[in-house]
Amino acid sequence: MASRQRQVAIALEQLEVPCHIGVTEEERREAQTLLVDVRLAPLHPADHSADDLSATVDYGAVADLVLHVAAARPYHLLERLAGEVADRIWSAHELAELAVVVRKPHPPLAAAALAALAEVVYRV
Repeated sequence: MASRQRQVAIALEQLEVPCHIGVTEEERREAQTLLVDVRLAPLHPADHSADDLSATVDYGAVADLVLHVAAARPYHLLERLAGEVADRIWSAHELAELAVVVRKPHPPLAAAALAALAEVVYRV
């Protein structure tokens, strides 16, 4: 009989995050609303029957961490912000996998674009 493996995914989708971000000083002057997705898989998923927040990753705390990192300083690049968010989440939890996507809606480009994005992925 083959052994069964269980993986649990926890995610936040399109968390609205104010951030001073952009390559130019003018672009960074006013806070912009970024959309952040976080998807993570605990290395040792809790038994869901326990129904106990302390036995899993609290997505509310993850959201607070994302907001804190984005507000900590101005950023030039989406990938820098995504990397710092991913580093902080990865170091705070024992995870099998983590993906952080930062989207900047309607970036200032010569042609219209729905969003620019950067993604950072960690895996064990």
